[in-house]
Amino acid sequence: MYLAKYRSKWDTALKSYSILEEIDEDTVICHCITHSYGMGIISSREFVDLIHIRRYDGGVITTNSISVDYDKCPVSSSHVRGFNNPCGYVCSPLPENPEHSRLVVYIQPELGGLLPRSVVESALPSNIVGLISDARQGILNLLHG
Repeated sequence: MYLAKYRSKWDTALKSYSILEEIDEDTVICHCITHSYGMGIISSREFVDLIHIRRYDGGVITTNSISVDYDKCPVSSSHVRGFNNPCGYVCSPLPENPEHSRLVVYIQPELGGLLPRSVVESALPSNIVGLISDARQGILNLLHG
């Protein structure tokens, strides 16, 4: 799901998503840019994240990430650079119905810029719901072509 060819199709919050470096088959450095919001009142954000995907026995998959400084991707004047503190996703099959999964999301973004804290706190819940909805639809599209 985090490969650029998939993520750019399912995550509607992103304007662009690219892999800057593939460290190994489960670890990448990516660059993502969000759309601006509120007719441009809230500028687009960019993040450079180190992402590691890990698979466990029983079908559990985690996606673990944190923002990093990356010399090959300097801060752009076109976007506000955000920072993701340690965050990730845990996807695990439901024991009572392995055809379905539970997705737990842990995020700790620092959006940067001059946004009042109240604006950030009011926008995050709907963005999280949108992310989960997009991920669900992306998984269904991936599974059912």
